[in-house]
Amino acid sequence: MLEQLSVRNFAIIEQIDLELSPGMTVFSGETGAGKSLIVDALGFLLGARADSSIIRESAPECSVSGLFSASNTPEIERWLREKEIDWIPKDTILLRRILKQSGRSLAWIQDRQVSRNELAEFTQYLVDIHGQHEHQRLIDPATHIDMLDSYAFLEQELRSYESVYVEWKKALHEYHELLEQKAKRSQQADYLEFVIKEISSVKPKPDEDEQLAAEEKILSQHEKLFGTVSEAADLLGAGEGTDVLHSLKRVRSDIENAKTIDGHLGSLSERLSAVYYELEDVSESINSYRANLRFDPARLESIEHRLSELQRLKRKYGPQLSDVLNKYESARATLEILSHADENAAELEKQVKSLKERALGAALRLSEKRVAAASAMSSSIEKIVKSLGMPDVRVDLRVTRTVDEHGAYRATSRGIDEVEFYIAPNPGEPERPLSRIASGGELSRFALALKAVLAAHDVVETLVFDEIDTGIGGQVGVAVGNYLKQLSQYRQILCVTHLATIAARADQQGKVDKYITNGRTSTSLRFLSRQERESEIARMLSGSSESDVSRTHAAELLDQSQSQALL
Repeated sequence: MLEQLSVRNFAIIEQIDLELSPGMTVFSGETGAGKSLIVDALGFLLGARADSSIIRESAPECSVSGLFSASNTPEIERWLREKEIDWIPKDTILLRRILKQSGRSLAWIQDRQVSRNELAEFTQYLVDIHGQHEHQRLIDPATHIDMLDSYAFLEQELRSYESVYVEWKKALHEYHELLEQKAKRSQQADYLEFVIKEISSVKPKPDEDEQLAAEEKILSQHEKLFGTVSEAADLLGAGEGTDVLHSLKRVRSDIENAKTIDGHLGSLSERLSAVYYELEDVSESINSYRANLRFDPARLESIEHRLSELQRLKRKYGPQLSDVLNKYESARATLEILSHADENAAELEKQVKSLKERALGAALRLSEKRVAAASAMSSSIEKIVKSLGMPDVRVDLRVTRTVDEHGAYRATSRGIDEVEFYIAPNPGEPERPLSRIASGGELSRFALALKAVLAAHDVVETLVFDEIDTGIGGQVGVAVGNYLKQLSQYRQILCVTHLATIAARADQQGKVDKYITNGRTSTSLRFLSRQERESEIARMLSGSSESDVSRTHAAELLDQSQSQALL
């Protein structure tokens, strides 16, 4: 139940703070005063989409917060637990949402920030809003199956069916793809066998081309390499007294002698010795490398031929040798699959048949439950609509199983059923689809009855009706007010209304006024005392709160409402 609602800078609402009670609360006021803004603000708090145009002029942001009591509600407890949101204390839920001029929206459940989608998902357990725009949803037959499933608690069973249905359709798609490929398999297999044969005949190895290219470079420039290395070896140690090692040896000997005179030269002597031995080792390594250099024309020719073969493969299947090797493995794997294609198709066909039987079986069981629930739901709605001034109405929620041109059941993700409300408002009239009812009053009463029936099967404790009285008046208005009052015995009812007969049945009445201060328009809301309610209901009856006749009538309506409540 919604206990507190605080609104800041929402459209022309600068600031409103409401303390709400159980039972039935109505909001009334002059046309254009902003009554529906209260519902819009609540919708924003519950996760409705919004843009910065709803922010009050010159304000940096708008905000709405609400405090709810929601004790003994396992669905709420489960959702919060899955999202790891603390529910402390367990009978209180605090929601808050802010929208900034930049368009950024922020929302919190308790002290945890959540996304708008998460907020909307969670608040479906708290509040159900019915406004005029939902009449369009109500007359759309595509929504009727959802209402029936909700009434019959079939959502979980529907999800189980959908899981099997998705598996079936996926397997069927794979099976059809296999059949389509059957004609192409022979040609594809020939090509893959050619690829495998061509690559395997060369037998390339990973990085072989890079290793061979390095060896080919050495062999093709052998003369230049040998000359350069020989020159370096001779410079280091040719044994003729002019080489680097011979000279360094003389320098080392000189410094050794000089060290006996000046001990400070000891470190230089050690460094020269280290350099000498390092160069001597380098000289030996160069000489060894030169001694092992061999020019092999046959090997060079073999490498060039091998590189040519590898290059040909890389042009066809590369550009890198790794791509060639991957192509080979891929071709082998695909050929293996193709060789078992017929075998796989037979296995997949059996799988498709099994999944289809499971899906249709689940859809049929779901359909049977829908048929049984539709009868009960029709009777419940019809009973309520009759009490709302349509004593001869007939309501029929029809469940039709769809079939294809061969007479077999045609399944969708929702099952094999098409569901649609039919109604005959008056005696002697045939039942027609709800979508063909022209009267807004009839549609409003049907909507109220539907909400009431669904509410009895739902965890939602707060029902909001925005101008449910559209197209009705007189005794029908009295009946609607009476029924809302009955509904308020086990649900909190918030209702925006123009009808005095509905307002009089409320436990509390809030009046919405529009005023101008310093050139700025604002909307206010305050709850009325008994005397103030008489004035407001008198205004709703005749357009004037000063009429003695209207005030007397208003007092009678309030007294009657109170006496009926005491029965």
